[in-house]
Amino acid sequence: MTHTLSSLLPAPPGIGALLSRLRSLPLYRAALSDVPDGAAWADVPFLTRGRLTGAFEAGELLHPEAVRVHLTPHPGGSWLPEYATRADVASHGQAAARAFARAGVRPGDHVQVAFGYHRFAGGWIMQDGLEALGAKTLPFGPGESEAQLETIRQLGVRVLVSAPSFAQRLGEAGARIDLLISSGEPLTSIAGRREKVEAALGGVALDCYASSEAGLMALETPAKDGLRVLDDWVYLEVIDPETGAAVPDGERGELVVTHLGKQAMPLLRFRTGDLTRLERRAEGTYLPGGVFGNVGGMLKVKGVKLFPREVAFWLAGFGLDHSQHTLRLWSQSGADRVGIGVRGAPRDDLTALRADFQKRFVVRLDALDISPDHEGQGVLDERG
Repeated sequence: MTHTLSSLLPAPPGIGALLSRLRSLPLYRAALSDVPDGAAWADVPFLTRGRLTGAFEAGELLHPEAVRVHLTPHPGGSWLPEYATRADVASHGQAAARAFARAGVRPGDHVQVAFGYHRFAGGWIMQDGLEALGAKTLPFGPGESEAQLETIRQLGVRVLVSAPSFAQRLGEAGARIDLLISSGEPLTSIAGRREKVEAALGGVALDCYASSEAGLMALETPAKDGLRVLDDWVYLEVIDPETGAAVPDGERGELVVTHLGKQAMPLLRFRTGDLTRLERRAEGTYLPGGVFGNVGGMLKVKGVKLFPREVAFWLAGFGLDHSQHTLRLWSQSGADRVGIGVRGAPRDDLTALRADFQKRFVVRLDALDISPDHEGQGVLDERG
């Protein structure tokens, strides 16, 4: 049985009004000048980080009614500003509050947020929605494990918002939490990681997808059947990173986000670079496997798209040191070959691992070497 609907939504709701409103902003004035309000969604151009950089340098991002400015890291060690009006803060907060409620956060719960509140958006992405829901929200910030443990115990914190690795460390040090909202690192996209975090905390861990550019975009529910998209805040689609064409529901591709009502710096078909799958179900839109990689460095192997970061997540799911691995490609008798070397303890299930790789990536793994002293070299493409 499939959860997906037979017909896909061709565009976000109210596309004509959306394009008409965005056309008045300096960020989109040129890009939308020849795009009519009734255009097909596929004809609306993508927004890229490069374009945002150019717009910032040209002074096109500032909004006269902005009351909040966050910074977002940018490739090369720089940053870009992210503006929000009072209406943006309120509408994002209300949409996030509904998502938190679906996840099991209750009004009156003590919620501890272990993300930063300084230059970058961090904990602010969560704060507005939790407050709008009526939770007693503690903007604790990162680190300080002993102090975090003390407030969890003395305040009776029920919900922790944190990266999964930090949450697991707190659990191993004695923290007991009913609900973890996990973000900032992979959770569901690494096999077995959720189970380890839940065992440490003694509670439920749910995956969350957010970014400083777009805010909170998707959050699991206790059903654990995928991250449910905040369809009242963003419209998400998945495209082929090579062609830009939409891919069918359930296929891997690059995530693209559009804000539905944001006033300051709204995103229109923004290419996130994140790798995911999307399903449109009767009750809403879902990311069934979370976000499991980045499209950067995509390889074509035996006619199949292979994403190196997704391979790294796969290795981590089997307890291997994904930070020390080599993905090697070579040609033999005119055909592509794929091999992986990775640091780890010797094991006797290599045949099962190779079978799992083929099932996951639809590509045969021709060689797999696991050794405790392997020095990772990243991707070695030795094809002529």
